[in-house]
Amino acid sequence: MSTTSKYIAPGIRAEAAPVPALMDSAGAPMRLSPRVEALRKLVAAGQYQVSPRHLAHQILRAAGIKPE
Repeated sequence: MSTTSKYIAPGIRAEAAPVPALMDSAGAPMRLSPRVEALRKLVAAGQYQVSPRHLAHQILRAAGIKPE
């Protein structure tokens, strides 16, 4: 993800930004599994760190693409 063109300003913390609600195609809120909800709450509280690079590698591997 280091090759992305999106600029993220230093000093901006993830917990300062609100977590967007997930919506389905009709615009209604999606029901997520309890495990996903619990993980989202941990991330929002800052008790769980998510590495964007590791997550991207997992997604690419699941899609059958070998990450660099």
